[in-house]
Amino acid sequence: MRYIWVALVLSLGLGWAQKKKGDPQKQLRKEWKKKAKQYVKNPLALKAREEGFQKQIQDRDNQIAELQRRNRELAEQLAKLEDQLRARQYSVDSLNSEVMRLKAAYEAEKKQARLDVMPGLVFKVQIGAFRLFDMRKYAQDNPFFETEALGDINRYTVGRFRDLGLAEAFQKDLKRLGIKDAWIVPFKDGVRITMKEAKDLLARGGS
Repeated sequence: MRYIWVALVLSLGLGWAQKKKGDPQKQLRKEWKKKAKQYVKNPLALKAREEGFQKQIQDRDNQIAELQRRNRELAEQLAKLEDQLRARQYSVDSLNSEVMRLKAAYEAEKKQARLDVMPGLVFKVQIGAFRLFDMRKYAQDNPFFETEALGDINRYTVGRFRDLGLAEAFQKDLKRLGIKDAWIVPFKDGVRITMKEAKDLLARGGS
């Protein structure tokens, strides 16, 4: 029985405390009712407050619109950069393919040149050296008509002689035919040397 009275007292005490504290919603309504009375007395203050909120909302909307516009610009710039990157990559790939093709052609030409090189001392008769004039297409089927490129100058030789006397006789015949600039050029293992070096080799019995 004693415990029942204790519980009843505690329950009444809590109820009294809550009643004294008051309902939170009721307090909130009371507070806003007080504010509403102020705005009733001064409606322009309410108008200014509402306009302030509207301005803030409009400012936020403008900021969002600006960010969206900037985002579109960045997306367009990114798309352009990606297009440029793809174009440059295509250009690089094309250049790499061209480099590989030229390397293959160069190696093939070097291999062919090694096959065409006559070892030892050889005399050829040069019939001319021309700038920006290429006669190599006419020498494709004639192993004794050769061309040597030096920058934009192409030098052409005819014949391969082991004997200097035969080369000199051939040179004279070419001059009689009207090729006045024909002269003899010596080569050692496919490399052009001076006439003095060639005569020194001949004097030492070299070839």
